[in-house]
Amino acid sequence: MQYEDFLELLKYRRSIRKFKPDPIPDDYVTRILDAAHYAMSGANSQPWEFIVVRDPEVKKGIYKAYLKHHDYVWHMEQQRIPEYRLPAFDVAASEKDKSLGMVGGWKDAPVYIVVLEDRRKQWGSVLPANQRGRVLPQSMAHCTAVIHLAAASLGLGSKRVDVSAQQPFREILRYPEPIDLDVIIPIGYRAYEPGPPHRLPLEELVLYDSYDMRKFLHNEDFLRHLKRIRTLGKPGYRVAIGEDEG
Repeated sequence: MQYEDFLELLKYRRSIRKFKPDPIPDDYVTRILDAAHYAMSGANSQPWEFIVVRDPEVKKGIYKAYLKHHDYVWHMEQQRIPEYRLPAFDVAASEKDKSLGMVGGWKDAPVYIVVLEDRRKQWGSVLPANQRGRVLPQSMAHCTAVIHLAAASLGLGSKRVDVSAQQPFREILRYPEPIDLDVIIPIGYRAYEPGPPHRLPLEELVLYDSYDMRKFLHNEDFLRHLKRIRTLGKPGYRVAIGEDEG
């Protein structure tokens, strides 16, 4: 693969918040998971497992549990002043359904890939790394990033769905302790075109040889940064409900 091809794949991959219900080939799911299991992990511990969900009733149960999570996040985000809220939650209470459309329109995706983590497996890593508590989430992030890129390489859309509670999903999917649900990734054909990615300029993020304190975000700098990334992120949410071009 040429670098230019890889960069185009990165730019093509977007968080898709609404999917066509059209089925996708079984082989696509297998290929995505085959790629995912080659992801990096601390000490090659491979702390992941995958549940492929196609059954409409199971999907319905997962989405119903997610709706409670969305309601919780909605109320939490309202504690922020509007310009600091995630764009999907910066809407009036009377338009709460619009918020769900921006983050929860994924229910019609034909397949959900549920990524599980088994924290016991991560003890394959060296002990100091485990004591910092960072190796497991880093390993899982590598795995899920590969899933999104593999889906994009097949012309599919995908989205990361995080949850705040394990028990509702544990009851539906019957995974035992101490295994936890890391993330739900709906995959399917895009129901809309999301537009280009919006990123900060590279020169703002790169330092050489040592830290440049001129780039350090002090209190007011950080607040301006937060407003800025909210502005950058807003089109990606609004396009999912037809209120932006992405």
